Amino acid sequence: MNVVVLIGNQANQKALCHKIAGACKLSAIVVSENIPRKKPDFGHKYRSFINRIGNRLAGRAFIDTWFKMLAEYESRYPAFPDVPLVKVRNVNDPETLGALERYSPDVTIVSGTNLVGKRVINLANDRGGIINLHTGISPYVKGGPNCTNWCLAKNWFHLIGNTVMWLDAGIDTGKIITTERTPLSGDETLFELHMAVMEHAHELYIRAIRRIRDGYPVPSIPQDSIGEGALFYTKDWNVGVIRNAAKNFRENYRIFIQEKENLQHMLDGLKLVSLE
Repeated sequence: MNVVVLIGNQANQKALCHKIAGACKLSAIVVSENIPRKKPDFGHKYRSFINRIGNRLAGRAFIDTWFKMLAEYESRYPAFPDVPLVKVRNVNDPETLGALERYSPDVTIVSGTNLVGKRVINLANDRGGIINLHTGISPYVKGGPNCTNWCLAKNWFHLIGNTVMWLDAGIDTGKIITTERTPLSGDETLFELHMAVMEHAHELYIRAIRRIRDGYPVPSIPQDSIGEGALFYTKDWNVGVIRNAAKNFRENYRIFIQEKENLQHMLDGLKLVSLE
């Protein structure tokens, strides 16, 4: 199966590309800097500035954890696989469309880019389909900047996990191929938790890719047939939310995960989509 990957430029994305290259023919990688095509207005800039200050003051543990995870992946995968790289400022730039036309992938694989527009989606669908990895369980937890941290902030520890979906123009709204909770013991440090989620995300994505590669049927489940959820925005990840996330991880996470009766009560209404 011939694939083109549309991806961000962080170390965890390099790691994912290497794993994809081990599962199918990787013809090209489009690496996006994720620069918005429209300049944000003053209000957006101001909110972003305030949130950055809040992150540095209250969210140091989360920032340090993320960069520690990136450093770990950088040590394992210092470069992208040795295939053609197409570097773009935004995933919707003309060069992305050109790469899809040039390499004509059977499937286009997306992870870690800014929102993919309809022109790219339509062109990819004309050539076999386009799939996306979301490090959260859709439809229950969608958006960003990090759904694992939002689960901590909301005491939704049972919703820490990952989704592979057919990509559409919404924010984590495509028809679901598979969803899984990340296996956790409750004893994880914050760094170990984020590594566990990311490793599970990669492993789940590769399983889905192999199933498509091998010609087996894959699910395509509309999210509204499963239930409703919450859509989170980066602008809302503020000092109050960060403090809740840190407090809940410190005081509630281990107890919740390890108290099986309490955990099972929360899982009773949870609908996941299996590849099997």
